[in-house]
Amino acid sequence: MVAFLTQTTVCGFSLYQTLAYFLIYSCLGWCLEVVYAAVTTGKLVNRGFLNGPVCPIYGFGMVIVLYALTPLVDNTLLLYLGGVILPSALELVGGWALYKLYRTRWWDYSDYPFNIGGYICLEFCLLWGVGTLVVMRIVHPIIAGLVAMVPTLVGVILMCILYAVYATDVVATAIAASTLADTLDTMEKLGDSIHAVSDAMTELLGTTAMTADQKMDESRLQLKLAAAEARDNAPKLKPREAMAAIRARTDEAMETARRASETARLNAAEAANAAKLAAQGASERAAKRAAALLQLEELSAELQARSDEMRAQMLKKPRVIGQRRMLRAYPKLKHGVKRTSLETLRKKLDRRESDQDRDSKE
Repeated sequence: MVAFLTQTTVCGFSLYQTLAYFLIYSCLGWCLEVVYAAVTTGKLVNRGFLNGPVCPIYGFGMVIVLYALTPLVDNTLLLYLGGVILPSALELVGGWALYKLYRTRWWDYSDYPFNIGGYICLEFCLLWGVGTLVVMRIVHPIIAGLVAMVPTLVGVILMCILYAVYATDVVATAIAASTLADTLDTMEKLGDSIHAVSDAMTELLGTTAMTADQKMDESRLQLKLAAAEARDNAPKLKPREAMAAIRARTDEAMETARRASETARLNAAEAANAAKLAAQGASERAAKRAAALLQLEELSAELQARSDEMRAQMLKKPRVIGQRRMLRAYPKLKHGVKRTSLETLRKKLDRRESDQDRDSKE
């Protein structure tokens, strides 16, 4: 195994060197992310995708850079351009792949100018070029010397242990990320369902709440429209015919208003007998509306309870690993279209962690 790792080469690097550099630069990338987050947010958080102190995308990026740009290390312009293009392409593909896998944007540059889909932006692309120059010219010679100093057998044993831990972390993180995506999907659907039920209740209440005065207002409006229509047609008719038309339309509208008044004003004595059967039908419709409203209220309460329960379960999870750590590590994480559930959950988590920090200080 040792001979295979040391004698098999890719682009001038042995597999042993490649595996060692991947681990080292994954760890250095994690350190860079933690320092950057501490400077920009004032908080010390684990900024890696995995639970351990590693950022795999930095390891992959440096391996690609070493393979492709080592022959250009003495050409500053080409080395810089390669440092702009290769890491940016990896970041673009990696962000897109993670979104397709988990329906989640783990980082987002949408607020930056000259961005591509929010996955990459011009500012950081240019910074990758500067970073590549620094690493290839200054950092990597030191790293290569340190790797060469470690006895090969010791290095292989150490890497076997570290990669076993690495693989375990990858599996655990993949499960946690998938669970987080499913949880956010469910919470988003619950939120949509709650809004839909609320809209249905509002519409039902609006229909039920129409009063007799509103119905009479509608009848008065019909009366005015009928009279106006008759007056508009009057010039086309003879005076006697025009007056007859106006009276006919007015009588028709008055009859409509009278029927509406008899049906709507249930407390009017002169309408009591005539509206009895209609009132029975109205009572049945009112009972059905009341039953539907009660059913919607119960459904809304059930959905809200399920949503609150899911948030409570998330709050109980540990801060340093799993889903809560991911939410803390990626403050610009976005999921879904509306993202209201994620924003609400993040606010609750922030409030919970603030309370926990305050209690620990006391």
